[in-house]
Amino acid sequence: MQHIDNEVKLEGITREDIQDIFRKTLKEFKETKTRIIYLDASYLYNFDLSDAKYITKLNTMIRYNPKGAVEWHRLLERWWNDQTVRMFGNGDQLKPLQIERTFDRIVNEGLEAMAAAITGTDAPSFQYRSIGEGVVPKVYPSDTILVDEVDRINVNTTANGGSLSRDGSTVYSIGNHVKSVPSATLTECGIESTADPSTDIMLDHSAFSSPITHVQNADSVGSTTIIYMCSA
Repeated sequence: MQHIDNEVKLEGITREDIQDIFRKTLKEFKETKTRIIYLDASYLYNFDLSDAKYITKLNTMIRYNPKGAVEWHRLLERWWNDQTVRMFGNGDQLKPLQIERTFDRIVNEGLEAMAAAITGTDAPSFQYRSIGEGVVPKVYPSDTILVDEVDRINVNTTANGGSLSRDGSTVYSIGNHVKSVPSATLTECGIESTADPSTDIMLDHSAFSSPITHVQNADSVGSTTIIYMCSA
Protein backbone atom coordinates (compact mmCIF):
# COMPACT_ATOMS: atom_id res chain seq x y z
CA MET A 1 0.00 0.00 0.00
CA GLN A 2 1.33 3.42 -0.90
CA HIS A 3 0.96 6.67 1.01
CA ILE A 4 0.79 9.72 -1.28
CA ASP A 5 -0.09 13.26 -0.20
CA ASN A 6 -1.52 12.05 3.11
CA GLU A 7 -4.08 9.84 1.39
CA VAL A 8 -4.26 6.07 1.33
CA LYS A 9 -4.41 4.47 -2.09
CA LEU A 10 -7.42 2.17 -2.00
CA GLU A 11 -7.38 -1.25 -3.63
CA GLY A 12 -10.63 -2.97 -2.62
CA ILE A 13 -11.59 -6.62 -2.60
CA THR A 14 -13.48 -7.85 -5.64
CA ARG A 15 -17.11 -8.88 -6.03
CA GLU A 16 -15.85 -12.41 -6.70
CA ASP A 17 -14.11 -12.43 -3.29
CA ILE A 18 -17.38 -11.60 -1.54
CA GLN A 19 -19.37 -14.12 -3.57
CA ASP A 20 -16.85 -16.80 -2.63
CA ILE A 21 -17.42 -16.00 1.05
CA PHE A 22 -21.17 -16.41 0.56
CA ARG A 23 -20.80 -19.69 -1.27
CA LYS A 24 -18.67 -21.15 1.50
CA THR A 25 -20.97 -19.84 4.23
CA LEU A 26 -24.16 -21.08 2.59
CA LYS A 27 -22.68 -24.57 2.61
CA GLU A 28 -22.23 -24.28 6.37
CA PHE A 29 -25.78 -22.96 6.95
CA LYS A 30 -27.80 -25.30 4.76
CA GLU A 31 -30.74 -25.14 7.12
CA THR A 32 -31.46 -21.47 6.40
CA LYS A 33 -34.77 -20.73 4.66
CA THR A 34 -34.47 -16.96 4.57
CA ARG A 35 -34.40 -15.05 1.32
CA ILE A 36 -32.01 -12.41 2.69
CA ILE A 37 -28.85 -13.40 4.52
CA TYR A 38 -26.83 -11.07 6.72
CA LEU A 39 -23.38 -12.58 6.99
CA ASP A 40 -20.55 -11.18 9.07
CA ALA A 41 -16.83 -11.75 8.82
CA SER A 42 -15.12 -10.74 12.06
CA TYR A 43 -11.44 -10.32 12.84
CA LEU A 44 -9.76 -10.16 16.26
CA TYR A 45 -6.11 -9.08 16.41
CA ASN A 46 -3.37 -7.42 18.41
CA PHE A 47 -0.32 -5.37 17.38
CA ASP A 48 3.00 -4.65 18.99
CA LEU A 49 3.01 -1.09 20.33
CA SER A 50 5.74 -0.10 17.85
CA ASP A 51 3.32 -0.95 15.01
CA ALA A 52 0.12 0.23 16.69
CA LYS A 53 0.80 3.89 15.81
CA TYR A 54 0.47 3.07 12.11
CA ILE A 55 -2.74 1.14 12.71
CA THR A 56 -4.16 4.05 14.71
CA LYS A 57 -3.23 6.55 12.01
CA LEU A 58 -4.80 4.52 9.22
CA ASN A 59 -8.01 3.82 11.11
CA THR A 60 -8.38 7.46 12.14
CA MET A 61 -8.10 8.47 8.47
CA ILE A 62 -10.87 6.02 7.57
CA ARG A 63 -13.32 8.16 9.58
CA TYR A 64 -12.90 10.88 6.96
CA ASN A 65 -12.74 8.54 3.98
CA PRO A 66 -15.16 5.63 4.51
CA LYS A 67 -13.88 3.89 1.36
CA GLY A 68 -10.75 3.25 3.42
CA ALA A 69 -12.66 0.54 5.28
CA VAL A 70 -12.53 -1.58 2.13
CA GLU A 71 -8.75 -1.17 2.05
CA TRP A 72 -8.56 -2.08 5.75
CA HIS A 73 -10.44 -5.30 5.00
CA ARG A 74 -7.92 -6.10 2.24
CA LEU A 75 -5.09 -5.65 4.74
CA LEU A 76 -6.82 -7.87 7.31
CA GLU A 77 -7.16 -10.60 4.71
CA ARG A 78 -3.47 -10.32 3.85
CA TRP A 79 -2.51 -10.54 7.51
CA TRP A 80 -4.86 -13.44 8.12
CA ASN A 81 -3.12 -15.22 5.25
CA ASP A 82 0.24 -14.61 7.01
CA GLN A 83 1.41 -11.83 4.72
CA THR A 84 3.03 -8.51 5.62
CA VAL A 85 2.33 -4.97 4.40
CA ARG A 86 4.07 -1.60 4.38
CA MET A 87 2.25 1.63 5.07
CA PHE A 88 3.06 5.34 5.32
CA GLY A 89 6.49 4.81 3.80
CA ASN A 90 7.94 2.98 6.79
CA GLY A 91 10.61 0.44 6.01
CA ASP A 92 9.30 -2.24 8.34
CA GLN A 93 6.87 -4.88 7.26
CA LEU A 94 3.80 -4.77 9.51
CA LYS A 95 1.86 -7.77 10.69
CA PRO A 96 -0.26 -8.42 13.80
CA LEU A 97 1.18 -10.44 16.65
CA GLN A 98 -1.95 -12.58 16.32
CA ILE A 99 -5.03 -12.45 14.12
CA GLU A 100 -8.13 -14.68 13.98
CA ARG A 101 -11.14 -14.67 11.66
CA THR A 102 -14.62 -16.14 12.01
CA PHE A 103 -17.95 -16.10 10.14
CA ASP A 104 -21.33 -15.76 11.86
CA ARG A 105 -24.81 -14.39 11.33
CA ILE A 106 -26.05 -11.27 13.09
CA VAL A 107 -28.26 -11.83 16.14
CA ASN A 108 -32.04 -11.39 16.43
CA GLU A 109 -31.79 -8.00 18.14
CA GLY A 110 -29.83 -6.75 15.15
CA LEU A 111 -32.35 -8.16 12.68
CA GLU A 112 -35.17 -6.41 14.52
CA ALA A 113 -33.25 -3.12 14.44
CA MET A 114 -32.74 -3.47 10.68
CA ALA A 115 -36.43 -4.16 10.24
CA ALA A 116 -37.16 -0.98 12.22
CA ALA A 117 -34.92 1.00 9.88
CA ILE A 118 -36.66 -0.41 6.79
CA THR A 119 -40.12 0.46 8.15
CA GLY A 120 -39.07 3.94 9.23
CA THR A 121 -39.54 3.41 12.95
CA ASP A 122 -37.06 4.20 15.70
CA ALA A 123 -33.79 2.48 14.72
CA PRO A 124 -30.50 2.82 16.64
CA SER A 125 -26.99 3.41 15.37
CA PHE A 126 -24.41 0.80 16.34
CA GLN A 127 -21.37 2.89 17.23
CA TYR A 128 -19.99 0.62 19.95
CA ARG A 129 -17.71 -2.42 19.83
CA SER A 130 -16.89 -4.79 22.65
CA ILE A 131 -14.31 -7.51 23.26
CA GLY A 132 -14.51 -10.32 25.79
CA GLU A 133 -12.92 -13.49 27.11
CA GLY A 134 -15.94 -15.70 27.64
CA VAL A 135 -16.11 -19.41 26.88
CA VAL A 136 -18.31 -19.36 23.77
CA PRO A 137 -18.92 -22.82 22.27
CA LYS A 138 -21.41 -21.33 19.81
CA VAL A 139 -23.00 -17.99 18.93
CA TYR A 140 -26.81 -18.10 19.11
CA PRO A 141 -29.33 -15.79 17.38
CA SER A 142 -30.79 -15.06 20.83
CA ASP A 143 -27.51 -13.61 22.18
CA THR A 144 -27.82 -10.09 23.60
CA ILE A 145 -24.50 -9.65 25.46
CA LEU A 146 -20.97 -10.99 25.43
CA VAL A 147 -20.36 -13.92 27.75
CA ASP A 148 -17.58 -12.05 29.59
CA GLU A 149 -17.03 -8.47 28.41
CA VAL A 150 -13.58 -6.95 28.98
CA ASP A 151 -13.83 -3.56 27.24
CA ARG A 152 -16.20 -1.49 25.12
CA ILE A 153 -15.50 1.58 22.96
CA ASN A 154 -17.31 4.07 20.75
CA VAL A 155 -15.66 3.42 17.39
CA ASN A 156 -16.23 6.99 16.18
CA THR A 157 -14.50 8.66 19.13
CA THR A 158 -11.81 6.28 20.40
CA ALA A 159 -8.35 7.84 20.19
CA ASN A 160 -6.87 4.59 18.89
CA GLY A 161 -8.91 4.78 15.70
CA GLY A 162 -12.16 3.28 14.61
CA SER A 163 -15.18 3.90 12.41
CA LEU A 164 -18.65 2.83 11.36
CA SER A 165 -19.29 3.09 7.63
CA ARG A 166 -20.83 1.38 4.64
CA ASP A 167 -19.92 0.70 1.03
CA GLY A 168 -23.18 0.02 -0.78
CA SER A 169 -25.01 -2.54 1.36
CA THR A 170 -21.83 -3.72 3.11
CA VAL A 171 -21.28 -2.38 6.65
CA TYR A 172 -17.84 -1.95 8.24
CA SER A 173 -17.38 -1.66 12.01
CA ILE A 174 -13.76 -1.10 13.11
CA GLY A 175 -12.49 -0.53 16.65
CA ASN A 176 -9.03 -0.42 18.24
CA HIS A 177 -8.78 -0.46 22.02
CA VAL A 178 -6.25 1.35 24.23
CA LYS A 179 -3.17 -0.50 25.43
CA SER A 180 -4.28 -0.21 29.07
CA VAL A 181 -7.13 -2.70 28.62
CA PRO A 182 -6.54 -5.35 31.35
CA SER A 183 -4.64 -8.45 30.28
CA ALA A 184 -7.06 -11.03 28.88
CA THR A 185 -7.39 -14.13 26.73
CA LEU A 186 -9.82 -12.74 24.17
CA THR A 187 -12.32 -15.03 22.45
CA GLU A 188 -15.29 -12.86 21.40
CA CYS A 189 -16.34 -9.47 20.08
CA GLY A 190 -19.63 -7.67 19.56
CA ILE A 191 -21.36 -4.64 18.06
CA GLU A 192 -23.79 -2.69 20.23
CA SER A 193 -25.93 0.45 20.19
CA THR A 194 -24.85 2.07 23.50
CA ALA A 195 -22.19 2.01 26.19
CA ASP A 196 -24.49 0.22 28.67
CA PRO A 197 -24.66 -3.61 28.39
CA SER A 198 -27.86 -3.67 30.46
CA THR A 199 -29.93 -1.55 28.06
CA ASP A 200 -28.20 -1.71 24.67
CA ILE A 201 -29.21 -3.53 21.50
CA MET A 202 -26.71 -6.06 20.12
CA LEU A 203 -26.18 -6.23 16.37
CA ASP A 204 -23.49 -8.88 16.19
CA HIS A 205 -21.76 -11.45 18.40
CA SER A 206 -18.71 -13.27 17.06
CA ALA A 207 -16.75 -16.06 18.72
CA PHE A 208 -13.23 -17.22 17.83
CA SER A 209 -11.98 -20.79 18.12
CA SER A 210 -8.41 -19.65 18.87
CA PRO A 211 -7.96 -16.88 21.46
CA ILE A 212 -5.93 -13.69 21.16
CA THR A 213 -3.63 -13.16 24.15
CA HIS A 214 -3.55 -9.49 25.16
CA VAL A 215 -0.99 -8.20 27.68
CA GLN A 216 -1.82 -4.89 29.33
CA ASN A 217 0.42 -2.02 28.14
CA ALA A 218 2.46 -4.41 25.96
CA ASP A 219 0.22 -4.63 22.88
CA SER A 220 -2.82 -2.97 21.31
CA VAL A 221 -5.89 -5.10 20.62
CA GLY A 222 -8.71 -4.49 18.17
CA SER A 223 -11.52 -6.07 16.18
CA THR A 224 -13.35 -5.49 12.91
CA THR A 225 -16.67 -6.83 11.61
CA ILE A 226 -17.87 -6.65 8.01
CA ILE A 227 -21.58 -7.33 7.48
CA TYR A 228 -22.67 -8.45 4.01
CA MET A 229 -26.28 -8.54 2.83
CA CYS A 230 -27.24 -11.01 0.13
CA SER A 231 -30.46 -12.50 -1.24
CA ALA A 232 -30.48 -16.29 -1.20
